[in-house]
Amino acid sequence: SPDPMLPLGLLRRAEFRSGTAVGLLINFGLYGQLFVLSLYFQDQRGYSALRTGLALLPEAALLIVASALSGRIMARTGPRRPMLAGLLIGGAGLLGVAAAGPHSMYLLLVLPMAATGFGMALTMPAATAAVMEAAPPDRGGIASGVVNAARQTGSVLGVALLGSLVSARTGFSAGLHAGIVVAAAAFFLAAALTFADVHRPAEA
Repeated sequence: SPDPMLPLGLLRRAEFRSGTAVGLLINFGLYGQLFVLSLYFQDQRGYSALRTGLALLPEAALLIVASALSGRIMARTGPRRPMLAGLLIGGAGLLGVAAAGPHSMYLLLVLPMAATGFGMALTMPAATAAVMEAAPPDRGGIASGVVNAARQTGSVLGVALLGSLVSARTGFSAGLHAGIVVAAAAFFLAAALTFADVHRPAEA
């Protein structure tokens, strides 16, 4: 088409391409692990649905704080630093969650889950800003649509793929561990893309 809905030239811009990939990867990791953790609390620990929801609250506890902090850091340094910090913190939190077993003390999971949610909330506003800044001003609506479509795709893939790892064929505990490690790997891959392609303001 002479006037495509998504001009492919946008994908030649490293920050646009990597910022979009970061959106996909962190939603893949976050929502995939939320799904398998909800199964873990109910199937392995015998929690009710309500108690499971309450057990997952640490992941949401710092969302507002982290989002506000991300904006303040971006105003001074650009999106690179909050993205890198958030992805590394979130990935480390997921590795902590991966150590969970059927009889692990719940309190040992609170800090890793809080780190995961904090890292996600620190990253996402900065990743969106990186994508928007990489697009021409007249393509802002398209850029926003692309990164949001990538995030939704990541969520669907994360739930499907990580959920498949906790099937009865693999054994729940082994599948849970593998799924959370894959989620952490998605965060660390996103950090590598950020390091490579999202530049400091002085480099732009």
